[in-house]
Amino acid sequence: MNSTTSQRLSAITISSVQKLAFLLPLLLLFACEQDTKTTTETKCYQLEAGTHLPRLFAHEEGVSMSFVTSEGNLSTLNYHPRISTIDAFPAHSMRSDSTWFVNWADFPSSRYFKDKKGHTGQFSHWLQYSADGTYDYDIYAATEHYQQESPFKLHQDTVAAEHGFLSSATLPSGGLQVTWLDGRYTKQNQGAGAGAEDDHGHGHGGGAMTLRTKALSDSASVELDHRVCDCCNTATVATDSLIIVAYRDRSEHEIRDISYVTKPTNGNEWSTPKTVHADNWEINGCPVNGPALAANDAGNIAVVWYTAPRDRAQINFARYHPTQGNFTTPITLDDQIPLGRVDLQIAADGTAYATGLTTKEGTDDAFLTLWTIAPNGTVAREDLTTTSAARSSGFPKIALFQDKLYWTRTVVGAEKGQQFVEVCWR
Repeated sequence: MNSTTSQRLSAITISSVQKLAFLLPLLLLFACEQDTKTTTETKCYQLEAGTHLPRLFAHEEGVSMSFVTSEGNLSTLNYHPRISTIDAFPAHSMRSDSTWFVNWADFPSSRYFKDKKGHTGQFSHWLQYSADGTYDYDIYAATEHYQQESPFKLHQDTVAAEHGFLSSATLPSGGLQVTWLDGRYTKQNQGAGAGAEDDHGHGHGGGAMTLRTKALSDSASVELDHRVCDCCNTATVATDSLIIVAYRDRSEHEIRDISYVTKPTNGNEWSTPKTVHADNWEINGCPVNGPALAANDAGNIAVVWYTAPRDRAQINFARYHPTQGNFTTPITLDDQIPLGRVDLQIAADGTAYATGLTTKEGTDDAFLTLWTIAPNGTVAREDLTTTSAARSSGFPKIALFQDKLYWTRTVVGAEKGQQFVEVCWR
């Protein structure tokens, strides 16, 4: 990052030659030391054509990645345990089926975790069609330790409706907290004050979408909010003291701001929903643009989100204030017509790294932009790469491990099926 220091010697008289002979080796050594300070090298690896929809998960051994391979109607969930060895060892095929629901915003995942007994395992989830409707699907999952185990349905209802947009967080005592959007009331002409015309752009009529969560080891889930936006991703994090879930809410007047609920990590009662910030974004349909949460081992929590009140698109960032139990006044990271699709990580020192898709005047390209937010609030901005604004480019993801930042995205191909996953780190 630092430019090479140039050493300039002033005019030297003949009588100074002996001094120069003594100083020259020291000057050369100093110059060489300056030359060693170079820009951090970025390394990238590209998977084969047909791969897409990557996710990154940091764990004690490194950063893992899950992704999907699609061939016709057949979808395969793949997992690579460590990005550092991605060029040396093939990914594991976790599950495969031709009856899955897979799209650019709601798709399978696989991650490493430890259960409450300290046993390491693999949690995978996918979306299985339950009826003929486009959005009639259930969330199925499997926890695999030393052998492949039978899959199970994550929720207990039997309604053929939309269940998806799962997020998960490792719990300090072991296990996972999982959160999802649950459409069990959307096929009924009751609940949440919604009428039969309330189809949320999915054509399913009935009540509103709900938000539910559970510890993976629990037998039943808990409803956190009875009326939420229908197809924006959820976000879940857990620290030693707090579990927090963020999501796009939905009021009776179609205000769709970001809300959150909390629970003490060792407690039983969830809070009532609170708004991260009153953006007052009124929109009649789902923007497919949910929030991202992050937390570090010190208990620092932050959120980043996309919003567009009065048609003014922006990406905002805020930190959680634990003693007050709310989020601080947001920092606007971008208000030049960004696209959103955000992600977030927090380093051990409290520095936050947020990403999102942004645009620039004069080009149809989008940019994967990184904002580095220091604990004192100062923000540095960098465009990591150009990308496509198309939905098929998906949601780029980031992860932190030790002193490295990782990011991954779907690179759109010239034709359908030619897309591929790229993962980079530095």
